[in-house]
Amino acid sequence: MIETAAFKTRARTIDHLGREQIADCPTAVSELWKNAYDAYAREVALHIFDGEVPIAAIVDDGHGMSQEEFIEKWLVVGTESKVSNTVTPESDRNGLPFRPKQGQKGIGRLSSANLGSLLLLISKRIDQPFVAALIDWRLFENPFLYLQDIEIPIIEFFDKDELLEQLPVMFDRLMGNLWGDSRDLARDQRIKAAWVSFDQLEKSEDKPLTREAIEQVLIAAVFETRHLQQWPVWNSTKTHGTALLIGNISFDLEAQLDGRGIDSAGMQAKNRLHQTLSNFTDPFVDHEEAKEGYAAENFHYSVTTWDGALCNQIIADEREFDLNKLESLEHVLDGHVDEMGDFRGRVKVLGKWQDGEIIIISNAKTPQRANSKVGPFRIRLGTFEQIAASSSHPPEIHTKYDEQMKKYAGLMIYRNGLRVLPFGREDNDYFEIEHRRSRHAGREFWSNRRLFGRVALRRDENPNLRDKAGREGIIDNTAAKVFRDIVENILKTSSRRFFSLETGVRGILLPEVKEMRAKEKADEAQKKIKSRKRKEFRKNLQDFSPKLRKSLIALQQLAEHARLELPDDETEILALREQVSSLKNDVRELSLGPPPNSLGALEDAYKDYRRDSREVAELCVQLSDSLIKKLEILKPKSPTETAYSELNRNAAFLHNRLRKWAQEARDILNSEIQRINQLTDERNKSYHLEMLPRLDDLEHQRISMTQVLDELDRERDRQDRKNAEIFEPYISVLKSLQESIDIESMISFTLEESTVLNKKLEELNSLAQLGITVEFIGHEIEGLDMTISRGLREMPDQIKATQAYEAVKTAYEALTDRLRFLSPLKLSGEKNKAWLTGNKLIEYIQCFMGDNLTHRNIILDATPAFKNFSIYEQPARIYPVFINLVNNAAYWVCQTAEDSKRILLDIVDGKVVIADDGPGIEEDDLKHLFTLFFTRKLRGGRGVGLYLCRANLAAGGHTIDYIKDGDLKRLPGANFIIDFKGAKYE
Repeated sequence: MIETAAFKTRARTIDHLGREQIADCPTAVSELWKNAYDAYAREVALHIFDGEVPIAAIVDDGHGMSQEEFIEKWLVVGTESKVSNTVTPESDRNGLPFRPKQGQKGIGRLSSANLGSLLLLISKRIDQPFVAALIDWRLFENPFLYLQDIEIPIIEFFDKDELLEQLPVMFDRLMGNLWGDSRDLARDQRIKAAWVSFDQLEKSEDKPLTREAIEQVLIAAVFETRHLQQWPVWNSTKTHGTALLIGNISFDLEAQLDGRGIDSAGMQAKNRLHQTLSNFTDPFVDHEEAKEGYAAENFHYSVTTWDGALCNQIIADEREFDLNKLESLEHVLDGHVDEMGDFRGRVKVLGKWQDGEIIIISNAKTPQRANSKVGPFRIRLGTFEQIAASSSHPPEIHTKYDEQMKKYAGLMIYRNGLRVLPFGREDNDYFEIEHRRSRHAGREFWSNRRLFGRVALRRDENPNLRDKAGREGIIDNTAAKVFRDIVENILKTSSRRFFSLETGVRGILLPEVKEMRAKEKADEAQKKIKSRKRKEFRKNLQDFSPKLRKSLIALQQLAEHARLELPDDETEILALREQVSSLKNDVRELSLGPPPNSLGALEDAYKDYRRDSREVAELCVQLSDSLIKKLEILKPKSPTETAYSELNRNAAFLHNRLRKWAQEARDILNSEIQRINQLTDERNKSYHLEMLPRLDDLEHQRISMTQVLDELDRERDRQDRKNAEIFEPYISVLKSLQESIDIESMISFTLEESTVLNKKLEELNSLAQLGITVEFIGHEIEGLDMTISRGLREMPDQIKATQAYEAVKTAYEALTDRLRFLSPLKLSGEKNKAWLTGNKLIEYIQCFMGDNLTHRNIILDATPAFKNFSIYEQPARIYPVFINLVNNAAYWVCQTAEDSKRILLDIVDGKVVIADDGPGIEEDDLKHLFTLFFTRKLRGGRGVGLYLCRANLAAGGHTIDYIKDGDLKRLPGANFIIDFKGAKYE
């Protein structure tokens, strides 16, 4: 006789499918957010509230549920809506376009059991009453209860205030699952027997009783109105949606509250939640991919913790690391993969995009059967150099990426824009990136911990890549194996072709980048030193100028006293000498240090300081000499005693200066010792801080031993490189100091030399450009000159007789004369020599700028010796020299208040002198005098003239110099002397 029987389901089945099936708390949140997405929510949020009983709330503005839908769908495990291709009616889509369903098994709602044991669900459809249900998931942990014996209390209500009033009643009905409710005596007996058995089992295992834990829940003290205030439906900003209020929350959620996740386990829980949910939607999708269905558009998510009324948003879809950041990385792989597994796209290596479309052919045999084939997908990933000195990113950007790597690195997988877990987590190496890298780090470039990116799928194109029930990965079917092979081939091939140091483009570009970084580092060091020196100079100038002025006034008063009469008393003379000596010592303390190359706004103050310094120095010499001579006349009674007194005074000054310097040096050294000790302590701890969490991952089997050992070695090498970068240059400098090498002089010389060379390079480039420009337009000018000249010659005689013709001809001749001044800049062309005399030079100067000199009342004199001097040279080389020197002199003689404005051309000791009675040239400016682009003119100056004068003369073997003083100086202002090679002086 054949009998039949049906499966009987124990309540424990729900616990297996829910709490025990889902991998962890963040994954459970992810599943519930996906349910909100399937319900066409625009927003979903997780709120975690503090309090004596912390509460979590997941709220959304999806289409919500009616009571009937809750009973017929939510409470039905494995509902057909996920597999029957049921399309959500347009009226339930919240004004949004069609969304492919993310849930597959119909059990995602059970994952709420992973978040906490007590669940209050409230949902609202448009034009429907609220529906609420109360569930304690611990009921389903009893292996002796039948599923059909557990009853879920459900209510409908229209007024929000009714909910809190009804909660105690719902709680009483929920307790009927512990004690029975007298409505079904057979059920009551089964329930009581089940709990007696479960109590005995837990007692035998020395566990706290689940029944007692459920009975102790005070429902009125658990859920409050504030827990619902963040639900848009509850605050009346939306008319539909669902809220899940969770009590007795898991450790992972409670650890997110401020002050509760400070131990190691708490920090791991915080990091895990952030890793899982911070990139819940694809942050790397572009506009074209969004149009093709790879994005989850109009869907916003957040996680917020509450400390009373204070909120702290810890996760949001406002990206800190997005598509723009990824594409700004120095190494990028970006493209699409077709049905055959072939990659087509673009590659960036060390900041340079490679030319043309990059193709990587698949080495996997791609199945074409409907139940095993892999469809097209997108891949976009990037990374950066591990060592800052090898990176094309500036150091500050490299540091920023290094920080973001700890939060956002990982190769994620997205399906229609929503995250597929656990891909992208630190402990997940689905594509065996770290496994390959541990075998050959030089060849296998990509590192899972330093990689930003994702693979983007669409459900309709890859239906065979399905999630496991527990959301711990993709089901390991044929399609999954082929998919993994395709991605691994792209990673391996791109590594070897583009990023390997041995065979890739990166190996070619890296030395150039390292050189650039080294130069930038040196430039940055120079900038810091220059900035420090400029600040010191500015501060010294500001502080010392009034002190110098005070010393100057005191010396002027002493000098005035000395001019009138010096006393005949030896004691008074020695006292005056001591005063002068003291003032000299005071002035020695007022050292500004070397001035910056460009003084800018400090120039006037520095000129005043130099003027005062010169006057102080002159007065000190005059007074000292006068007092010594007076002492010699007075013939001191004890010259030895006077000398000893001077010796002691000078020694005291030196000792005082040495004491100050020694104290300052000791203070700096003590400060440095403290800094080195602190830095050493930090660096000693750094390795453990970085790697101890990896040992914890190993202990909890989240990572393999091979991976940990490889990471330990790589982190050791990274830390050693960083330590060497800090300490080796430091020790090198200390050794130099130990060997009495003058570091400051070396730095100053290097800075000055570097500045001069860089400036000279810029100036030569500018001059070359100017020469090329003149060369280019010179041909045009010559052609125009010939055309105009011929046209003027061919004019009819009656026109030539007119005043207008004479005016045009005169202007033309003046213009051509001035254009000839530019001829030395021409780089090519024939340049003829001729005998030039002093008379010709005077005539040329008068013709070129005589009217200008007369207008400004400037007298141009030339001695007979100059007029008779002659030189065989290119006119175009000599004329501009004299024009420039006379023009400069004319400018400066007009800058004085004197009525006399004179320029003199003379011959002294067989050399030409051009002199004026202007203010002359400051001694500090003499070293820059013939430097290109150096000028002290307030307007109209370019700083080119004197440079060209020296360059033009040097081309013919002649020299030009400035006369500071002596017999060669002809006038009190600026005096230039030219030594012409082969000149005749008659």
